[in-house]
Amino acid sequence: MTTSERWWSIAILGAAPALILLAGAFVPPISQDASYHNFADQRTIWGIPNFWNVASNVAFLIAAALGAWVLRSRFTDLEVWQRTARRIVLGATVLVALGSAYYHLTPSAATLFWDRLPMTIVFMSIFALMLGELIHDKAGRKSLFPLLAAGVASALAWKMTGDLRWYAMVQFYPMIAIASLLIFRGSRCSARGSVVAMIVLYAAAKILELSDQSLGGVIATGGHPWKHVFAAAALACYMIPSRRKAGFTGTLQELKKRADRGACAATRAGSLNTR
Repeated sequence: MTTSERWWSIAILGAAPALILLAGAFVPPISQDASYHNFADQRTIWGIPNFWNVASNVAFLIAAALGAWVLRSRFTDLEVWQRTARRIVLGATVLVALGSAYYHLTPSAATLFWDRLPMTIVFMSIFALMLGELIHDKAGRKSLFPLLAAGVASALAWKMTGDLRWYAMVQFYPMIAIASLLIFRGSRCSARGSVVAMIVLYAAAKILELSDQSLGGVIATGGHPWKHVFAAAALACYMIPSRRKAGFTGTLQELKKRADRGACAATRAGSLNTR
C-alpha cells in the first residue's frame, strides 16, 4: 500500500467517520416518525394488505438472482474476500426482499427492524468492495467484517434506543464516501459507469420514498413501491457492471496481478530455454 493509499484509508475509514460521530454526539436523538408507516397506497389486493408495497420487493429477488448468475459466470478470478463479500451482498439482498415484505404486511417499528437490518449488511459489503477497488485491496479486505459489525450494531442500536442517528450514518456515509472516491480516484474503477448509476438510482429511490404521499395524488401506488424498484435496480447496476468485457473478470488491481504473473511465467520459460 502506497503512502497515498494509506492516507485515503485513514481519511475514509478513520478521520471522516470520527468527525461524523463527534458531530452526531451534539445532535439530538432522531426518532422514527410514526407517519412513516402511513403509506399512500394501502390497498388490499388478493387478501394482501399494502399489496404493491409488498409485491414490489420481488425486484430485490430478481436483482439477487441476476447478481448470482453474473458472479458464477463472469467473475471467475476474484480474490477470496471479494467473492465472499459479493455472496454476502446477494444473500443480504434476498433478506431485504423478505424483511421488507414482512414489514409492509404489518408496518410498525418492530417489523421495520427486519427490513433495515439486512440493508446495513448490503451497504457495508458494497462499501468494503469499493474500498478494495478505489483505495487498495488490503483496505477492502481488512475492513469488510468490521464494517459489517458496525452496520449490524447501528440497526441494533436503533432497535434498543429508538435513535436513528447511527443507522442514518451507515445508510448514507458509504454512498457519500464512494462518490468522493470516484471523483478523486475514479480512474482505478473497472466499472465506473455502473457505480455512478448505482448511486444515482439509490438517490432516486430515496426521493421516491420521501415523495410517497405527494406522488399518491398522481398515481395510485404512490412513490414507495417504486422506491423498491429503483433500489433493486441500483443493486443490479453494481452486481452486473456495464464495463465487464469477455476475459476481464476482475478489478484493475487483479488484472495487474494477472499481468505480473504472466510476466513471471514468461521470464521463467525464457530462463529454462537458455539452459
